[in-house]
Amino acid sequence: MSILLLRFFINKTHYRFTEDSAKIELSLLFVPPTEGGGMEISMKVTAFLTDGFETVEALAVIDICRRAGIDTDTVSITGDKNVISAQNIPVKADYFFDEVNLEESDLLFLPGGPGHKSYMENEKLLNALKEHDKKGKRIAAICAAPSILGRIGLLKGKIATCFPGFEKYLDGAQVLLAPVRVVTDGNITTSRGMGTSVDLGLEIVKLLISEEKAKELAASTQYAD
Repeated sequence: MSILLLRFFINKTHYRFTEDSAKIELSLLFVPPTEGGGMEISMKVTAFLTDGFETVEALAVIDICRRAGIDTDTVSITGDKNVISAQNIPVKADYFFDEVNLEESDLLFLPGGPGHKSYMENEKLLNALKEHDKKGKRIAAICAAPSILGRIGLLKGKIATCFPGFEKYLDGAQVLLAPVRVVTDGNITTSRGMGTSVDLGLEIVKLLISEEKAKELAASTQYAD
């Protein structure tokens, strides 16, 4: 039997107070008990896919989140659930954009790749990112995708990173490059590229669950000793 759990979200960043964390949003979730009889908070990530997405950047992060027990949906922003990656690998998304309720998502994720340009052409997606940011909820982007966040004004005053060559699009941000692999500033997390995909996935696990869980996954996947 499910247990009714009250779940609080603190504005600006989950589970952390900031100077503008006055607004508290209360939501009700039905969460099943764990095997040990305790309660488990279910976190949710939404990953957006478009033709030309970078395969590893998307799937490594999705894989790590799912290994951690995070409810992770893949959402096509094209007119077809069958999305083709930049490396010509077909992936079937779980949902179309209009089929998901992004209010339920704790983190929105943008993979990079040459297809990232399609994000700027999707007004619904851009509005969703802005609204998510306005509520202080988490957003992650990798490679070229942080440029989208910069172009819509979400990186002003933030520290961020990206694939080399896209720094000029991180409008208002303090940009860090190599050897930095992933950067979290407030509710925004950015990473450099395909080679830092696992780092980004583990950072998301750390943010949404715990550092202990992230370290556990890094060890079990042989990413770290």
